Amino acid sequence: MRFTLENWAEAFASLPVRPRPYRNAAVSLRGHGVDEQAERARVLVEVGLNVFRFPAALIPGCDLLTDSGTTTMTMPQWAALLLGDESYGSNEGYFELKRQVVETFGPAWENRDRNFESVFIFHQGRAAEHGLFSCLGRMLDARARVRGDGRPWFVIPSNGHFDTTQANVEANGFEARNLFSPEQRAKDASAPFRGNMDTGALHALLADPATRERVPLVYLTITNNTGGGQPVSLENIRQVSELCRAWEVPLLFDACRFAENAWFIREREPGREGRGIAETVREMFEFCDGFHISLKKDGLANIGGCLCVCEDGLLVKRFPGIREALTMHQVLVEGHPTYGGLAGRDLKAIAEGLRTAVRQEYLDWRIGQVGRFGAAVDEACGADVTVKPFGGHAVYIDLDRFFAGTGLGDGDFPGISLTALLLVAGHRLCELGVYAFGKEVNGREVGPEPRVNNVRAAIPRLCYEDEDLRACAGAIGLLYRERERVPGVEVTYGKDRPMRHFISRFRFRDGTIETRRRAENGAGRARTGA
Repeated sequence: MRFTLENWAEAFASLPVRPRPYRNAAVSLRGHGVDEQAERARVLVEVGLNVFRFPAALIPGCDLLTDSGTTTMTMPQWAALLLGDESYGSNEGYFELKRQVVETFGPAWENRDRNFESVFIFHQGRAAEHGLFSCLGRMLDARARVRGDGRPWFVIPSNGHFDTTQANVEANGFEARNLFSPEQRAKDASAPFRGNMDTGALHALLADPATRERVPLVYLTITNNTGGGQPVSLENIRQVSELCRAWEVPLLFDACRFAENAWFIREREPGREGRGIAETVREMFEFCDGFHISLKKDGLANIGGCLCVCEDGLLVKRFPGIREALTMHQVLVEGHPTYGGLAGRDLKAIAEGLRTAVRQEYLDWRIGQVGRFGAAVDEACGADVTVKPFGGHAVYIDLDRFFAGTGLGDGDFPGISLTALLLVAGHRLCELGVYAFGKEVNGREVGPEPRVNNVRAAIPRLCYEDEDLRACAGAIGLLYRERERVPGVEVTYGKDRPMRHFISRFRFRDGTIETRRRAENGAGRARTGA
C-alpha cells in the first residue's frame, strides 16, 4: 500500500496514546520524601483526620478533594482577568456573562423583561441554592408546615440531591427526596445513564393530587454527583419535563456539570452521533424552567455561581414574586445584582470558561482521563472496587466492596480512615458515604436512603497528568492490599451537626481489625476454657 499524507494521518490517529489538547503554562513545586510524610502524619492528627482542614501546601500528590474551583484556568481566561471592569454597578463582565448564558444555554434564557432580572449571580453554587430555597421557603412558609409525624410538608424530588443541595433544601423546611433510577439502585455497571431519575416514582408522586400539592418543584442533577457522577440521558430529561409540564410543576436543573453530561449524551445515546456539544447543551436546557450552577465546575473558574430563571417558565408562573424575592436576597447578602459578590474580572473569566467547556477536544480528553484513572485504580487494587461506568468528573471507590470481609462496619466509618491514610501518602480524596450523607437522629445513626457509600476522587480540570493520577492509584492499591490493617475511627466532634463531614473531627480507634480479631478470638478461647 502506498502511503499518502492522509494515510499517515489516519495511522497516527489510531495510536493508543495521543497528545493532550493543552500544555502547561505554569507549574507549582511541592515537596516529597519521608520527612514530608512524617510531617503529614503529625498534622493529620492535629486536624482531627478531617481532609477539609488539612493544609493544601502539604499535599505533593493529587488533591482530588473536589473539582470545584480547582480548575487550571486557560490563558484566554487569564487574559480576560486583566480586562476586568471593577465598577460597582453594571460592570462590563456582567453584560458579557449574560450574553454568554444565552449563547451557551439557548435563547430561552434571554432577559427580555428588563424590570426583573433573570440571571442571578452569586459567589458560588451553594449560595445560589440557598438563595432559591430560602426565598421559596419564605413564600410557602415551609418551616411552619409539617406533617403529623413531624416531617416537612413540602417535598423536593430529585434524581440525586448533592450534599449542599440537600442541606439547603432541609434547612429551609423541605424534604429532599432522592428518586434514583432502577439502574442506580441495582448498581448496574452496564447502564450508560445510571444518573437518570426514576420516572415511575415521579409519576406516582405527581399523579396523586394529595402528594402533588406538596411538590413545589422538581430538581434534576446533571451529572448525578451523588450517584457516582453518572450522566442523565436526553430522553430521561424529556420524560421528566413532560411529567412536570403535564401537572404544571416547575423543573429545575442542578447544572454544575452540564457540559460533561452533554458529552455523555453525544457518545452514548442512540441517534445523537455527530451532534455537537454546544447543540446538545441548548437542547437539554429547552426542557427546564430554571437552573442553578456552580461556575467553579463546568464554568472552568475558581469562583462563582448563578441561578437562571426562564421568564416564560413554570417557576415564574407558579411563583410570580420569585424574581423580585431573589433580587432582594442578592442585595442583602451578595451585593448589587450586577456583580453578585464577584469581582468584575471573575465574571469575564467565567464567560470565557463557558465558551471553552463545550469544546469537543477538551471534553474528550477530560472525560477520557477520568476513565483511565478509574481503570488504574482497579488495576492497582487487583479488584473491581470502583463505581461503573466511570462518570465525567470523578472516580468513586465503592467502600462496601473495598472493605468487604474486613469486619469494618458503617459505625467504624472506614471511608474516613481511607481518606485520612491517603493524606499520609500525599493525596487527598473525600468520603461521600455513610458519614457525609448520613445523620445522627436522637442519638442514633441513620444512613442515607437509598444507600450511598463511596469515597470520591474528583479530578480538577486541566490540572493533572496521567502519571500523577497513576501515583494516586498506586497508593489506593497499597491500602487495598493492607485493608485488614486499616483501623476504624470514632467521631470526637460534629456527629450531630448538619453538613457534618465539613467540620467533624475524628481519631483512629485503638488497634487494627487484625489485632481486634486476635483479641476477640483470645477472649472466646478464655470463655470456653480452650
